[in-house]
Amino acid sequence: MVFVNDLIPVTGIPAWMKHAEADANMMTFVDVVFPAFLFIVGISVPLALGIRLSKGQSYGEIGKHILIRTSGLVILGVFMVNSEEMAAEPNLISKSWWDVLLYLSAVLIWNRYPKAEGTKRHLFLGLQIVGMLTLAVLALLYPKGDGDILIGMATSWWGILGLIGWAYLLSAVVYLLFKDNIGALIGMLALFILTVIGLQSEALNLPPFLTWLNSQALHFAHGSLTLAGIIFSLLFLQSTTTKTYKERINGMLIMGLFFLAAGFFLEPVGGVSKLYATPSWALYSAAICCFLFPFFFWLVDLKGMTRWANFLKPAGTNPLLTYILPFIFYAIFGFSYLPEALNEGFLGILRSILFSLFILGITSFLTKWRIMLKL
Repeated sequence: MVFVNDLIPVTGIPAWMKHAEADANMMTFVDVVFPAFLFIVGISVPLALGIRLSKGQSYGEIGKHILIRTSGLVILGVFMVNSEEMAAEPNLISKSWWDVLLYLSAVLIWNRYPKAEGTKRHLFLGLQIVGMLTLAVLALLYPKGDGDILIGMATSWWGILGLIGWAYLLSAVVYLLFKDNIGALIGMLALFILTVIGLQSEALNLPPFLTWLNSQALHFAHGSLTLAGIIFSLLFLQSTTTKTYKERINGMLIMGLFFLAAGFFLEPVGGVSKLYATPSWALYSAAICCFLFPFFFWLVDLKGMTRWANFLKPAGTNPLLTYILPFIFYAIFGFSYLPEALNEGFLGILRSILFSLFILGITSFLTKWRIMLKL
């Protein structure tokens, strides 16, 4: 995500290194990064919620955990969208300071503070409250629109983090309803895909009390990717006693072929588009994940080859911080400090690679100092 986001301003590079146009009826490798993240979220859901269920947590406790996590992702996503779409300087402060304070507030609120008692505990709570109050002030300082709205912030879309939050909410609720019933989960995945097809069809006329669903096709498409990850996790990661490694790898590949075939036959219905979140895009992306995972499963779990991935550990340990650090950097420096040549062609690609490695290094440093974000 860091790499492909940093490539956005780079010119003179192949089209397959950027998002495909909405109506292009195609997808690039960039269009697979976000759905792959959703697929991984799905893989983690049975593992994480399964542990909570095994510990005897009630549905109320787990539901509260899901809602808190979803709310954090959605709120941060909405603030990030408003930062991107800010048309004028905010009141009293510059846009750069608005952005910097936004991300510093996120760190204060969602940092994983160590368990403490007494003064330290109150200090950590105080830092979180400062972060929350700062977000509230930033919302008040946001430049107002043409209307009479007190706060100028609005939602044109939910941002990447917000979209992840809604997909997580949908898939987590479905998992809690059916738990390890794979047949029911497959049925829900099919229902999600059919819902997307229906909502994206102009021929569907919903009754008045359901018209709000017309704007939810995006969430069901993304939710189908997390559901695919949940099913994948249950079939191949938790079934360790009854399947050999070869059988599990073959099963992963067969699942990928199933998604590939489904995406192919549904392609005439809406085409392939990440921006429109069409069913074929979601299914093709799930298929790619199913094809890639067996390779890494073989390389890491079976062959024990892990050193090559050590440089990625900061992102795996502290993914949210890794994601927002570039935005802090952009807020402070922007792109104007760069020579034009470093935003063009091969030099631009190389700069984005080095920038991604730089962000990983900063994340590693901050992680050692116990700055770890967790929603």
